[in-house]
Amino acid sequence: MNGVLMVNPELVRTGEETFWDVAEGREIRLGPALTSLVLQFAVPSTVDAVISGLKVTNSAATVASAVAELVTRRVLVHHETRAPDNGRAAGLFRSPVLSVAEALGGEVADAVVLGMPYDVAVTYRPGTRFGPEYLRRVSGSLFQYKVVDGLPRGMHDPVRGHRVLEGVRLADIGNITGTVFTRNGTGFDALKRIMSRLAAASRFPVLLGGDHSITLPAVQGMLSAYPRLGVLHIDAHADYAVARTDDWREDCHHGNFMSWIVGDERVQKIAQFGIRQLTEEETYTPDKVSRWPGTTASGAVSDVLAALPEDLPYYLTIDVDGLDPATMPATGTPLPGGFGAPQLITLLEAICAERRLVGMDVVELQSDTADGPGLVAAEIVLRVLDAVLGRGRR
Repeated sequence: MNGVLMVNPELVRTGEETFWDVAEGREIRLGPALTSLVLQFAVPSTVDAVISGLKVTNSAATVASAVAELVTRRVLVHHETRAPDNGRAAGLFRSPVLSVAEALGGEVADAVVLGMPYDVAVTYRPGTRFGPEYLRRVSGSLFQYKVVDGLPRGMHDPVRGHRVLEGVRLADIGNITGTVFTRNGTGFDALKRIMSRLAAASRFPVLLGGDHSITLPAVQGMLSAYPRLGVLHIDAHADYAVARTDDWREDCHHGNFMSWIVGDERVQKIAQFGIRQLTEEETYTPDKVSRWPGTTASGAVSDVLAALPEDLPYYLTIDVDGLDPATMPATGTPLPGGFGAPQLITLLEAICAERRLVGMDVVELQSDTADGPGLVAAEIVLRVLDAVLGRGRR
């Protein structure tokens, strides 16, 4: 079946396997298998993408037949994509705001921004749920995305003497929303699905948090498209004590989410930078974890690259407390002695020049009355995107 499908917006889920069609005033009962299949289209998607994500190649015809039944029963409906409208509300760097289906369809975006305004899992000071909109608001003072004659124009950098993000297509799909987020709940499931869809469509996801626990479902989503993955982790804290493989929904929070990433065999390399939290004992470091505490990586770029296998795709997660609080005061758990912004950018650009980066997030940014902290975070995102997608890197 061709085209992008989505769950009928007129349906309300009333039970584990029941839906109510508001428009037609009828109840729809589905079995567990069909209900599970319907949920795969909570993010608008193609049948082929769902089959690929489910990894059911041998029963693809069965899935396609079940989808056809759901379309006939109007549980699933076609989502008609539209050409991007640059007149819509501005996203990050004043990029166009598109639907998920639009961002996945055609050749409209190289990088796709999404926000996760979630801070249910903080252990100290909340407020990072306002981070995505704060970052979008201030980012237009740094860079303005414009398309001229069908091509992204980029902007001239007088210091570096080149056009930043020239030819790089950006889109913003807004925030994953919930009336009230539950801890480690359905919001995480939605994030995992969207990250999986973006990665499978060869989009570069830019996730804006939100507290750092959102990185766990983000990485899980990326693993659907990249069965072997490396993780680059910028942070003042290691965010794990031991490797774990148990049910993360029980007690995952922003200070231990890395436990399940360390424990996932598909994540074959983890490199941590900026770690400087004082601990009673030395942090457990398994073989696949390399760590450059404080700012030591800045003087050891060749050692960093030597530790990162060349054949792995990498996901970058940046907790802004990896920066020195003099540079980044707008975070919940600051520690002195972190990176300066130019120092961190230089390190990340060096890594991006030699290794394949496939997605990133920026987390733990709190909305501030001043624009400065947001501009610092936006500058890091901008320079990473330019290093990965700009200057002929695509």
